[in-house]
Amino acid sequence: MHYFMQEQCITYRIFIVDQLDSKPFNRAKLLNIGAVEAMKLNFSCLILHDVDLLPISTGNLYTCTRKPRHMSSSLDVFRYHLTYPDLFGGVVGILTDQFKKINGMSNLFDGWGGEDDDFHARLIKFDLVPYRFSPILSRYIMLKHPKAEPSKERFNMLKDSVDRQPIDGLNSLISNYVIEQKQLYTHIQVNDD
Repeated sequence: MHYFMQEQCITYRIFIVDQLDSKPFNRAKLLNIGAVEAMKLNFSCLILHDVDLLPISTGNLYTCTRKPRHMSSSLDVFRYHLTYPDLFGGVVGILTDQFKKINGMSNLFDGWGGEDDDFHARLIKFDLVPYRFSPILSRYIMLKHPKAEPSKERFNMLKDSVDRQPIDGLNSLISNYVIEQKQLYTHIQVNDD
């Protein structure tokens, strides 16, 4: 990623947020934690990035625009086709002010799935309709890894996600974590056991 970012001649910092506790994986909470730490350093643009995705084209600019952008809409594992129109996950670019406005992501989606759809619903609620670059520019390779078990509660939680938005997100983020500055990235280790 460093070579890719340097090719684009941009100022950036990589935050890697790991969940060390024995609770079910909570992707959105980890992204919220990384975003909060980036905000403390006055970054105006957030690229929320799954660790298993690698961009192919340097034309896929790692910058923010006026609208939130779904950057990874064309994945090799889906034969470079968008799986559904409201998908907003994997890699997204969003202005810090927009992320604050929607109260970040929900902290309640334990296990795989649902948090991306909740994120999209928050954006739509605030008339922040996301967009995408062309599929050619938005191509990513997904690294092989075991698939997580889908959350059984994800569909029930999506029913009231917009109603929960004002009280579930950045303003309700409570977590224990340690930050370690490495040579090439900032490592954040979360342990809520």
